[in-house]
Amino acid sequence: MPRGTSKKQETPRAEDYLEAVYHLLEDKGYANTVDVSERLEVKPPTVSNMVAKLAARGYLLHQPYRGMRLTESGEKIARSVIRRHEIISEFLSMIGVEGGVAYEDTEGIEHHVQPTTIYRIERLVEFLRRNPSHLAEIKKYVSK
Repeated sequence: MPRGTSKKQETPRAEDYLEAVYHLLEDKGYANTVDVSERLEVKPPTVSNMVAKLAARGYLLHQPYRGMRLTESGEKIARSVIRRHEIISEFLSMIGVEGGVAYEDTEGIEHHVQPTTIYRIERLVEFLRRNPSHLAEIKKYVSK
């Protein structure tokens, strides 16, 4: 069975928050409500509400005025979202979808694709990387 086929996905919005916290921790070494608010373009009280929910679900640890960090399960979800994003983005790029369209489509797809589907897309991307002649044929075909 492909990896992750039994994984229960969190809501798209919760995944966005976990991904934002992950990136902030990677980029700055810390994450706080204001930073998450700016990154996701939502108001700080909205962030506070979601952070409380995510903490209650065991995805992150939050200390008011001191910041937050992901738990192991929160980090696992964040990494999964990031990986799905990378795979879908690469696939769309391979078939010639460019720029803003590719970004918007990736954002829309990444939260709604089932683990078994993402596994198959990942395998297809791997195949096309290893077989550039097939990729060239596909690009020619889809750009007609």
